[in-house]
Amino acid sequence: MPRLSSVEDAVKLFPSFKSLEFIYQLYCFLEKYSLVCVSVEFYIAIIGLCLTLFHVFILTRKSMMMSSVISVMIGIEICDALSMIVAMSIKNIILNFKRDTWFAPLVLKVPQLPISSIIPASDLVIRVFWVLECFRADVVQCSTWLGVLLAFIKYLALKFVTRPKIEIVSNVSFGFHATCLCFLGSCIFSIFNYLRTEIVKSGTWIPNEECGLTGTYTIYGLQLSNFFDFLHEYLLKAVIFLNLFVPAILPCILLPIIAVLLIIELHNTKELDSTTSDLVRKSTEKTTSLVIFMTVTYSISSLPAGISALLQVIYSDSGFMYVFKLGNRQLPVFRQLSVFLGHFSNAILTVNASLHCFIWFCMSSEYRNSVKRALRLRNNKVQSICNF
Repeated sequence: MPRLSSVEDAVKLFPSFKSLEFIYQLYCFLEKYSLVCVSVEFYIAIIGLCLTLFHVFILTRKSMMMSSVISVMIGIEICDALSMIVAMSIKNIILNFKRDTWFAPLVLKVPQLPISSIIPASDLVIRVFWVLECFRADVVQCSTWLGVLLAFIKYLALKFVTRPKIEIVSNVSFGFHATCLCFLGSCIFSIFNYLRTEIVKSGTWIPNEECGLTGTYTIYGLQLSNFFDFLHEYLLKAVIFLNLFVPAILPCILLPIIAVLLIIELHNTKELDSTTSDLVRKSTEKTTSLVIFMTVTYSISSLPAGISALLQVIYSDSGFMYVFKLGNRQLPVFRQLSVFLGHFSNAILTVNASLHCFIWFCMSSEYRNSVKRALRLRNNKVQSICNF
């Protein structure tokens, strides 16, 4: 039974939100289908992981390693593969955490026991889950920022094509170094996010007689850490804003802007570049179109995560927060609106990552040739120029 059974209940979780009917309908919709997204994402991740690993294999071929665009793309695919592995690992944990109770947020279902007999998850299970969740957030953030970097590198290559100093950003080594720096920066925010919460004992569970179990079990929950409790209210909001704005909101702003700049620059290049051969110009246009398409898909797929982060920044209502406490009571972590949006966002990002190899296969002739060579397929000799 949903924790929100009527519009009146929405006032408790969303007191500052005026359109209570809308937020109630949205909450119920997301709550109903968010766990479906977790289950569907599991199977998409299995297929997507195979496609992503094959994609990495093709990108690392000698014929493909021509510029920083490829090395950055390899970093993106590695992050996406790690995200899919985590998605498959925590699927059952998320589904087993589902329980409609006000006090025990994290529980573990046991087969062959009545539905009311649910053993609370141990401290170890919760810690493993939270570490994996934060690690996935880390690689997802890194992948998104690498998408921004991918588009920005291509924009610089088009905008300042005649300047020798700009050529350094096109080197393969530059892409790998930038990927490592991006991952380290993302790790800082993820560690900070992990330290934002702490695991506490929130009660004791005593099994019913029909369970056939004896003894008592400790109920663990997540709450705001003492470090954040110590901070002043406004300083706390500033810290949370910075932790959400840079990893989630800022990429949603930059990606569409860079995509528009790329389109404008591609149009200008077509008009001004009369000295380059048609073959080279067409190769450059195809590569730029590929990067633009990747940028647009990243903009769309990262939008739900940006909206979720924005809601947590704008509204301080408990219904929007990922983890919070009310007095001495820890409220269920998986019941918050941001968590529901997170499930949808993760599923969309997994689908987007799974399609990368198909996008490259359709839009890059050199990629198609590399696939044919890797699969030992017959490949007619066709003149091609890889100008990434």
